[in-house]
Amino acid sequence: NLDAKLRRRVREEVRELQQKLGITAVYVTHDQEEALAVSDRIIVMNDAVIAQIGTPRELYEAPVSRFVADFIGDANLVTARIERVADGRALVDAAGLELDLPARGLDAGPALLAVRPRAVHLGLERRDNALEVRIAKAAYLGSHMEYEIEGPLGELFVVDGYVDRALEPGASVWLELAPRGVTLVADRR
Repeated sequence: NLDAKLRRRVREEVRELQQKLGITAVYVTHDQEEALAVSDRIIVMNDAVIAQIGTPRELYEAPVSRFVADFIGDANLVTARIERVADGRALVDAAGLELDLPARGLDAGPALLAVRPRAVHLGLERRDNALEVRIAKAAYLGSHMEYEIEGPLGELFVVDGYVDRALEPGASVWLELAPRGVTLVADRR
């Protein structure tokens, strides 16, 4: 088992060697971060069935199902409702937050959102289209803060780059969702 720095260096060398030699390589791993780092295309398997094929960016930013969203990177899975669909866009309600997202072939009705931890923005002042939430846990990790928050969307994992403003457990703050990093997904495993 390699430490984090050595593992990153080995990943970089594998990727560099593969590109330098111009070879196709099949790399089997259960480490999603490793797969994203060394791959041009990834096949995600679920019970010996292909769940999705795509580039690392496609899999992370546009997962086709609950399984892929949960498997590739961290994703907060949030129930929501598609109020209406027009011109390929969906008006989505998530506990009172209104979102305008690509419909991705889904129709009006119950929906599932994959919310990436960096798509959750926490603020001290109330804004339009924001929800009040409570900080449950906080951890300083040098380059960023990690929070677990509780609120109308349920429990969410948040990665926040504002390390100068550490929010304490128990604090009430306002949650907004960035347009990038929030995706409608099919609610299937």
